Amino acid sequence: LDDWKALHTSEVKKCGEVLQRHHCRSVCHKYGNEGRCRFLFPHEVVDVSHFDAETNSVVLMCRDDTVNYFNPYILVSCRHNHDIKCILSGKGAKAAMFYISDYITKMDVKTYEILSLL
Repeated sequence: LDDWKALHTSEVKKCGEVLQRHHCRSVCHKYGNEGRCRFLFPHEVVDVSHFDAETNSVVLMCRDDTVNYFNPYILVSCRHNHDIKCILSGKGAKAAMFYISDYITKMDVKTYEILSLL
């Protein structure tokens, strides 16, 4: 069991560095987000996860401001980037709903390409 834990920890570090670290690129500054990352990087460093009664939200621990929030078991098992957030209600839930529906229904062919076929 100790060998597995050591190997898992090593894999989390390797995968986390490659898959979860954010590096700002031009896509981060689309849609009028000049001078700031639209994915909200860098994150605020938070020592301990806690519930913020003032904003009625769960604030997750963040030790590195350029790494996505992730689950170590999902990261090592699936080996892909992901972003974990606690979204219970309000603006965050609405934004997530629109993002997910837009993402899963996006077309591979752009509208202007379809119109050019007519």
